[in-house]
Amino acid sequence: MEKIIIKDVIKYYGDRKILEIKELKINSGEKIGIVGINGSGKSTFLNIIYGKVSIDCGEVIVNGNISYIEQLNNNYGYLSGGEIVKKEIEEKLNNKYDIILADEPSANLDMEEKEKLNKKLKEYNGTLLLISHDRELLDNVVDNILEIQNGKITKYKGNYSKYKKEKKQKEKRKEFEYEKYLEEKKRLEVSINKVKNEAKAMRKTPKRMGNSEARLHKRGVENKREKVEQRSKSLETRLKNLEIKEKPDAKYNIFMKMPENLKVKAKIVVSSDNLNIKVGNKELLKNSKFNIKANSKTALIGGNGIGKTTLITNILNGNLNIKINPSCKISYFKQDLNNLDNNKTVLENILEDTREDETTIRNILGSLNIKENDVYKKVKFLSGGERVKVLLTKIMTSNCNFIILDEPTNYLDIESIEALEYLMKEFKGTILFVTHDRKLIDNVATNVMIIENKKIIEFEGNYTKYLEYKENKNKTVSNNSLLLEFKLAEITSKLSICKNEEEKKKLEDEYNNLLKSIK
Repeated sequence: MEKIIIKDVIKYYGDRKILEIKELKINSGEKIGIVGINGSGKSTFLNIIYGKVSIDCGEVIVNGNISYIEQLNNNYGYLSGGEIVKKEIEEKLNNKYDIILADEPSANLDMEEKEKLNKKLKEYNGTLLLISHDRELLDNVVDNILEIQNGKITKYKGNYSKYKKEKKQKEKRKEFEYEKYLEEKKRLEVSINKVKNEAKAMRKTPKRMGNSEARLHKRGVENKREKVEQRSKSLETRLKNLEIKEKPDAKYNIFMKMPENLKVKAKIVVSSDNLNIKVGNKELLKNSKFNIKANSKTALIGGNGIGKTTLITNILNGNLNIKINPSCKISYFKQDLNNLDNNKTVLENILEDTREDETTIRNILGSLNIKENDVYKKVKFLSGGERVKVLLTKIMTSNCNFIILDEPTNYLDIESIEALEYLMKEFKGTILFVTHDRKLIDNVATNVMIIENKKIIEFEGNYTKYLEYKENKNKTVSNNSLLLEFKLAEITSKLSICKNEEEKKKLEDEYNNLLKSIK
């Protein structure tokens, strides 16, 4: 059954056309992820379906009871952002709505809560329309992707990874067709010029010829010229009717460098052998140890409020129990965006402290969707998402060799997150980063530090590898415990029938030693 039918819908904001949807049908039970760059109209699309935003023309039909999980819809003043989202989702799912619209439901959740949300949305058997920049969620929950680009909607079958694969193939095809179009256009233009020059070069009647001879020559030249002109017109018609292929989006090749004077020679850049951190009466870390290796990409992981940002603050503020290599030059990204001068342009802000040339900076900004003349905009006129991109570019190209990023993906669309991912891998120094984006961690991290039970657990590898290691370790412990239990039972059985005192003493000692190893 068709749950949502959209026909001939057009929506303008001022003179800008935000959406133009010829026809879209969404069936019962479909789970759809909605993607597109910031400002492309994703939230407007959901608001139109829910009836919160009017359309300029067209028709929207909704069959069934519908609910909407909006971005931080705080009807519960006493709850945090993450708690609000959990409460909203729980309420919507328990009330058994036919259709649920959700706008960035995982934005304020830590990884553990994201996994729970993932499970709940997967189990939901109604129709789901989901805006999210969480690629893990879009891979595990949805079965279709709606891409909003330049006001148009394209539907792709499958999850986000399948959509990316298909999109990449389409882009390659587009590049191939555009190159072939340019080749054919150039060939036709060269042929037309050649034919026209041929017509111009046709000689006039020589003066030495007689009248009859001259007439014959003129007729021959005119016949040839006529044929040449016909060829020219035919070629011009072919050029005019040549199907124009759209130029693909620019590809940005970025090669970041690290000057010799900024390279760290030591193996470890930041470390602690005995770290204790308290905030008020709350103990966050007790007798903790950690090492951050030079040129590593280390993800700092843990639930909300567990002490990740506090640990970063202690590194930056010079906690006496934290050793920082003297050659470290740290640059720090945080969400307050105070590192930017509002009265300077994007380019001016970045160029005041950079190790990169202007071409590299423009390529980085372009990959983050700040292109061409946008680099001359003053920062005070930028949106929140654009400011984040500018600050990230400023930090990643500054004269530093150690970057700390605290939740860098907030306010970024998926395309920009993937560009940031590439930049983080390309950066030649050390990165310590906090994020709840599982894909980002798995694609970038060479090491992880997990804050758990007031300790820091260190692991070489990404988060998925750590979870596999943990699972295998738990299985090993479980199997060993089982073996020990069997062994204890065997000794108990022997003790019950043993008559020899010396042998009995040996069995009792073995039993006690096994008990100690279990404890």
